[in-house]
Amino acid sequence: MGGRMLLYRGNLKSCNYRCSYCPFSKHAMSERELEKDSVQWRGFVQKLTEHAEALNLRALMVTPYGEALIHPWYFSGLAALSALPAMDAVGAQTNLSFLVEEALDAYEAQGGICQKLHLWATFHPEMTSVTEFVKKCQKVQERGAVICAGSVGVPKQIELLQKLRRELPDEIYLWVNRMDGLKRPYTLEEREAFSEIDPYFLRELSPPDAAVLQCKERLFAEGNGRLHTCNISRDIKMCQEELWESQHWPEPLCSRKVCSCYLAYGGRMDLFNQVIFGPYPLFRVPRRPKAVFLDLAGTILDEDGSISKSVQAGLKGLWRDQIPLFLATTLPYKDAVRACKKIWYQFRGGVFAAGAHLVLKEGTADREKVYEIEEDILSDLEKTRSKYGYRILCYKMEGQVYKVTLLRSRHRLWHAGEAEELSHRWHLSDYGMRYVMEGACLQLVSDKADKASGVRTLCEWMKILPEQAIAWGDSAEDQEMMRLCKGIK
Repeated sequence: MGGRMLLYRGNLKSCNYRCSYCPFSKHAMSERELEKDSVQWRGFVQKLTEHAEALNLRALMVTPYGEALIHPWYFSGLAALSALPAMDAVGAQTNLSFLVEEALDAYEAQGGICQKLHLWATFHPEMTSVTEFVKKCQKVQERGAVICAGSVGVPKQIELLQKLRRELPDEIYLWVNRMDGLKRPYTLEEREAFSEIDPYFLRELSPPDAAVLQCKERLFAEGNGRLHTCNISRDIKMCQEELWESQHWPEPLCSRKVCSCYLAYGGRMDLFNQVIFGPYPLFRVPRRPKAVFLDLAGTILDEDGSISKSVQAGLKGLWRDQIPLFLATTLPYKDAVRACKKIWYQFRGGVFAAGAHLVLKEGTADREKVYEIEEDILSDLEKTRSKYGYRILCYKMEGQVYKVTLLRSRHRLWHAGEAEELSHRWHLSDYGMRYVMEGACLQLVSDKADKASGVRTLCEWMKILPEQAIAWGDSAEDQEMMRLCKGIK
C-alpha cells in the first residue's frame, strides 16, 4: 500500500447532533441544499472512479462540516470507491450517530468492502453516553471495518474520557484533540492525564512549522470544484476538472506558518506520521510496530544537532505507546548517547558504528555484540595520514578495535574517488573490512557489519520478525535496513 490521498468536503453544513459549541448543529439544510450536496458528491465519485488509478490516488476521506454518514449517498459513494482495485482505503469523519449494522449492511449490499472502510469517530458527550458510543465502535470493528475514536481535550471531561478509554477495546486508538477555545495552556497535570489517554497527545501541543514540500501526496477537494493542499491552505491554481482532464497532480501551495490541526499536519509525509500511522496517516489508526529503528543525524537531530519539539513529541508518543525504540547510526555508542542524552531514556539500545556494535538494553543488563577488525590496519592508515590530511580515531571495546574513523576538517570532505583509491591501497577486502563515507568522516568497519544485519540481529534477540519493525534513515547506508523492515517506502 501507499499512494496519494484526497480529502473531500461537500456542500453539507449541518448535523443531527445539537452540541452547544458547534455552529453546524444550528443550521438546518433545505431539501434543495441537500440535493446539491448529493449531486456534487456523486459527480466527484464518478470522476474519481475514472481517474484514481492514473493519478495514483489510493485513499479518500470525507471531512464534512457536520455529519455526512446519515445521508445514504455518502455510504453509496464510499461503497463504489472501495470496490475499485486502485483504492486502498475510503472513510469519513463521523459522530457515529447512524444505525451501524443497517448502514454497513447497505454499504456491503452496494459492493462496499468493509476492510477498506476507515471511520474516524468523534465522541460528543453532550449527545451520547460512553456505553452507547463504545457499543457502536465495537459493532464497526466486528464487521471488519477500521475505526479510531476520539474527542476534544476539555479538562472538565478528563474523567469521562478516562472512562471511555477503559471501556473501549485496547486495539481501538482513542485520540484527544487540542481544545482551541481553552484560552490558557494545559496544566502539567492535564497534559499528563490526556497523554495517558492518548500517547500522542503532545503532538497536538507541538504542531510542526509548515513545510509545503512535505505535502506533495495529498489534496483537499471541495464540492464546488476548488482544490487546496489541505483544509487550512489557500486555493491551488487548478480546479478539479483540470485535475481530471490533465491527470497531473498539482504542486502544493501554502501560506501558513504552522500546521495547526491534525488534518493539516497529519497529511504530511513526515517521518512520525508514517512511523506511527502508516501510509495514510490521516485515518489516524496507529500501526503499532514491534520495534522502530531510527537514524540519528538528519532524522532525529536537525542540522544544528537539536531535536525539534515535534520530533520530541513523536518519540515521546511512541515511548508512551510502549513501542521499542532503537537508534541506527554510524556514530559510536557513547557519541550517540551524548548526542541525544535528553531522550536516551526512551531507547532500548540500537545499531551503532554502522552496525559494528549492537546493544539491547534488557532490564539492568545490556546484551551486546561487536564485530572486531584487525588492528594491523592502523600501520597502513598511518602511512597515508599526512598525504590525505586526516586524524585517526580508533574505537575499542575490551581492547579490541571495532571501528576506525579517518577525520578531516569540516572544510575538507571526503570524495568517493579518494575513498576507493585508499580502499584498494589498504587492501580493505583482504582485512575483511569496508568503508562508510559521511562528509569529513571516512569510517572503517568489518564487512560483516552494516545497519541491516544489525537490525536483523536485534530482531532475533527480541524474537520478532524484521517485517514487524519499522526503520528509517536518509542515507544510502539506511536503504537496505529500510527494505528489510518494509515499514516505510
